[in-house]
This record gives sequence, C-alpha cells and structure tokens, in this order.
Amino acid sequence: MSDKTGKKICGIIAEYNPFHNGHKYLLDHARKDLGADYVIIVMSGDFVQRGEPALMDKYARTEAALSEGADLVLELPVIFSTGSVQYFARGAVSTLIHTGCTDTLLFGSESGDIDSLSTEADDMSPDYARRTDASSYNLPNNILGKEYISALRFFSDDRIRPQTVKRKGAGYNDMEAADGFASATGIRKMLLESPGDLKALSGFIPGSQIGIIEKYVSANTLLCADDLSDILRYILIKTISDGNDLCDIFDIYDDLSDKIIKNVPCFDTYTGFIRTLKSKELAWSHISRALLHIILGIKKSDVKTVTSDLNYCPYLRPLGFKKDATELLSLIKEHSDVPFISKLADSKEILSEPALNILKKDIFASELYRSKASPSGFTSEYRMPILIK
Repeated sequence: MSDKTGKKICGIIAEYNPFHNGHKYLLDHARKDLGADYVIIVMSGDFVQRGEPALMDKYARTEAALSEGADLVLELPVIFSTGSVQYFARGAVSTLIHTGCTDTLLFGSESGDIDSLSTEADDMSPDYARRTDASSYNLPNNILGKEYISALRFFSDDRIRPQTVKRKGAGYNDMEAADGFASATGIRKMLLESPGDLKALSGFIPGSQIGIIEKYVSANTLLCADDLSDILRYILIKTISDGNDLCDIFDIYDDLSDKIIKNVPCFDTYTGFIRTLKSKELAWSHISRALLHIILGIKKSDVKTVTSDLNYCPYLRPLGFKKDATELLSLIKEHSDVPFISKLADSKEILSEPALNILKKDIFASELYRSKASPSGFTSEYRMPILIK
C-alpha cells in the first residue's frame, strides 16, 4: 500500500493479444491475493513486441481488460511496444513509475519465484537483451520478469515492489492448450483460421470475451504481419528509387540495411522477406521489428529523444477506465509528474515538442492499423473516445 495514497495500486504490463484465461488469472490474483484496490494496465497499442500488428485493435483489447477487472488501461507508446525486450520493459515500467501512485508490479513467470528472478536480474550482463533476442522471439515470462526488475533498478525506483505468480498452462509459444489455459499464439492461430467459429475458444478465454470478439470481427478484419506486405514493399522500392539507405531507422544498422536493400527484388510477403533475411546472427524478432520500424518511420533519433530527453515516459495516455475508478484518476493527476492526456485534441497545448512528436508516432500507427483493419473507412484517432465502462 502506498503511504501517499492509502491505497494498494497494482500495475500489470500486457499486450492482451488476445485476452485469455491466463490474463484473467493474473488480474484475479491482483485483486484476491494481493488485495489491490485498483489495477492499472500498461498495454501495447496497435502493434506489438513481435514486430507485427495486434490481432484486434487497442480499443477492443482495452474493453477486454476492463470487462475482466482492470480499472485503467494506459497505452504504451509504439516506440516501446515494438522495441526489444529491454526497451519494452523500461518503457512500460517507466509509465507505471510516472503514475506516481503504483506500489506493486505484478507479472506472470515460468518460475513463480520472485527471489530467484531478482537474483538473476542482478547477474544480467550488459548484452543480455541482445543474447535473449537472438535466441528466441517469444519473450518467455522469466526473461520479461527479469527485465522488469532490472528496469525498476535502472530508474532507481523503490516505490514499486515487483511480485510474480507462476504461469498457468501452455507456454507462451505453445500451440497446444493445457489445463484450460491456451497460449496467445495458439489462440491467435485459431482465430485467424476460423474467425467466425468461437466455440473452440470457449474453454480458453473468459465468457465476456466471446461477445467482444464477435462484435469486433463483424466490422473489422483480424490482422497479421502479412497484411503489411504491400505497404512495406512500396516503402522499400521507394527507398531504393530515391537512392537512400535505412541506417537512420531504429534497429537497423549498416549490414542489415544493405541486406534488406539487396533482397528487395526477392520480396514476396512480410514474413517471407523475414525468412529471406534471417540468419544465425539475425533473429526473426529483430528483423520483424526493424521492418515494422521502417513502415512506422521510427528512427534512432526518436528513440534517443524519448530515452534521453524524456526519461522514457513522455506522457500518460488512457485508452479506457472504469466508471468507479475516478478516485484512481484523481490520484494519478495529483501525483504524476508527466502530462495526462484526457483529450487528444489538447495534446498540442500540454505536451512539449519532443513529446508531441512521440505521440504523433502513436497516432500514425493507429490510423495505419485501422486503415488495414477497416478498409471501407476508419475513424480518425482524434475522434476515438476514451472507453468508459
């Protein structure tokens, strides 16, 4: 419990891509076992850490979280949601720190042992993030947990206490379900293959999610990486035509830039191009994120700005909250030291120029996403309301 607020406020970092029983289990643990008065979710927006679009847009996933016990969903800026495990963790942890009132960070892990994870976080070498990225793209929860703990230490923050609970059922990247818990990967596969048949999922997602998914797929297309193929092909051809390289793009260095440009004539699909570029030295996840950064125009200079000049958290942007969480919003507005964006239209008045430029990346990413998910027409990000449930 925070001495400042007299409330126990628990933070959870998530993608909810999509929301499933394992996520419900973690939220229930925050309420029942930790006694949280409020639960804040820091959630990736429309693009996720694997370097691809989320299956459903951020507003549908926000509704999913609020319907199962979250009180407030804050958007993790796309610069961090599509970054390496270290950037992802630091961006999300910084967001919780800058709420000014979060006292607990709860996450699932394969071990369920916070002491061992804390010890291992102490022993992490400087190239840990690079080595884990090279070995796997599925971000096992132990790795994420250690990065969360490391991020708390990086920011020298002792106000937030890390807690973990042992992960239930199928592993992150497993295609088979176990004990009523299916992995997000398995659920995504089932949804993409049969979006109109949700009966097979009924045992692996909370009942409330069926209606949310049905409503979403009735008006939108579920997206995957290959839905970005035409956009990426166009940008790469234009880059070559203009005689440019890609070295200013985040996650791209000389060798990868040269390899991408050399292989553009072989481009077939987004994932097919990743297979062409992949090597022992270049992991799938790194390439996928690099290609996504090309599409979204995320540059090394943007990352330098948000990490060095803005201390990893340029603002707090709510995507949705519970009607009875107005006290939580008041606490954040009282104790936070960064702008709280209640209305997107006010952002020019309340944000510094560097922070506004980061927000513009989020806006572009979301409008690009919706242009693909709703090809018949989409609503401007400036007209999308905060979800109140």
